Amino acid sequence: MEITLLFQGFPGRASRGFLGWSSCVLIRQVGKPPVLFDTVGFNERYTLLSRLEECGVKPEEIGTVLISHFHFDHAVNYPLFPNATFYLHEAEVAHIEENGDVDLAVPAQMYPALRDSGRLEILSGVSGVVEGLPWRLTPGHTPGLYSLLLDYQGKKWALASDAVKNISELTSGDVADTWDDEKSRESIRFIKQWADIVVPGHDRVLEIKRTDEETKIIPTQDSKIEISIPWVEEKFRLKV
Repeated sequence: MEITLLFQGFPGRASRGFLGWSSCVLIRQVGKPPVLFDTVGFNERYTLLSRLEECGVKPEEIGTVLISHFHFDHAVNYPLFPNATFYLHEAEVAHIEENGDVDLAVPAQMYPALRDSGRLEILSGVSGVVEGLPWRLTPGHTPGLYSLLLDYQGKKWALASDAVKNISELTSGDVADTWDDEKSRESIRFIKQWADIVVPGHDRVLEIKRTDEETKIIPTQDSKIEISIPWVEEKFRLKV
């Protein structure tokens, strides 16, 4: 198995609102079509396809798209993958149908096309396996959010999406922008106890280092975003 981080999340907000720059992971296994975990947002679709091309992967070769939850910054690019099977949890489907008009991050108008595509598979229960990849329901941010729990390069990797949005949540257990605060805290506690490496929804890849005295959360690299404005010569660089 090979894990490629196509997009690292960024925990940015602006005066216009939440930037929504999320993580996205490509997973390749010998003898199986590539798997995509989340799809980032509309504004990143050209870059998503470009980064897949750099990895030697065509959109039509993606066999599985695991949609951690149905928010705009994680789910909306599913139509780019014409041969993929898509996976949502049953609790997320219920959330879309019952609360899609209330949870404004849900692109509810896009769900019927996914539902009627003939390629949507529904996960149920607390945990399971898709294409040899273990998943676990980690609700709170939304009722049906699930994470991947993988053994990779001798460590336990949690592809957590927005079950853990950033280093602050993983360190403190305090949450924001969540549907159910207590369930979010429970999901974070589980991930913090289980994982060695966490890929959050909106932050750098995080490593959990444990000793008898303490548990430390350490970013494995900086998060750098370069912003250019056509009429300004100097580019802006944001770093976390």
